[in-house]
Amino acid sequence: MKQTISMLFGRSKIAFAVIILFAFGLLAGILFSFPEMKLKQKIISSIETQGHVVIEQGDINIGFLSIEGSDLLIRSDNPLWPDILVSSIHIAPQWLTLLSKNPGVHLDMQLSGGTLAADMFRDGTLKAVASQLNLESLLPKDQLIKVSGQLVTTELATTVPLKKTTESLLQLTLKGVNIVGSRGMKLSLNLGDINLNGTGHGRSFKITALTADNGDLAINGQGNILLGRNLASTQVKMKISVRPQKNVDPMLVELLTLGSRQTASGSYELNLTGTLSELLYHNL
Repeated sequence: MKQTISMLFGRSKIAFAVIILFAFGLLAGILFSFPEMKLKQKIISSIETQGHVVIEQGDINIGFLSIEGSDLLIRSDNPLWPDILVSSIHIAPQWLTLLSKNPGVHLDMQLSGGTLAADMFRDGTLKAVASQLNLESLLPKDQLIKVSGQLVTTELATTVPLKKTTESLLQLTLKGVNIVGSRGMKLSLNLGDINLNGTGHGRSFKITALTADNGDLAINGQGNILLGRNLASTQVKMKISVRPQKNVDPMLVELLTLGSRQTASGSYELNLTGTLSELLYHNL
């Protein structure tokens, strides 16, 4: 159970980060090369280099101080990540900032059934909002589980790349999240609607609230995450309270008794401590 919860949060966050990296690649091409860049070839090269992706189809057009794109098929260098189809993309300068020391651009994208809007500035300041995204089309290809649901909204304010003094804010809302096992793995879990709020200082993030309701389990939690260079070096320390709901599968309740403590109120307390890779994979 604790691995499933951590997996969902960790991979949802990773999926959103991949989208931001893609957007950052395109934004960087404008911020640091425009207008000297050699049009489409320079833009595509910037996207592929910064986002570690390959653009296999689509059309990119340059207008008057703006860039438009449509039907872009983005394939990641990592074979575990799914292909992402960007229906449309629009990038334009933030006019009031062009004469300042910190010019910025605004980006709008339509992808995975939803939208992503972002503002980014030369100093790396990033503010992004995503909504109505299909989770299944964003999460890594996994041979053990399949996750469905919708990322209703995500708000992120940070600096790219993260600095020691960076202050970050993160808000995440998921709806109708379901996890089903594949390849003979007997798992069926309805997590319902999930909300997460967090703040960050440098690479240290504090999860101030993690809740889930309208599913098989009522979940409340909080804790800390220290971002590393990869999953194996990212440290997690979370405390989560889980209460089974009516008509829940008895097997889920039995799983909760493993590695948890039942309280007098009938809920189960889980302590998730370790690296993110350990929590995601070791006990699947």
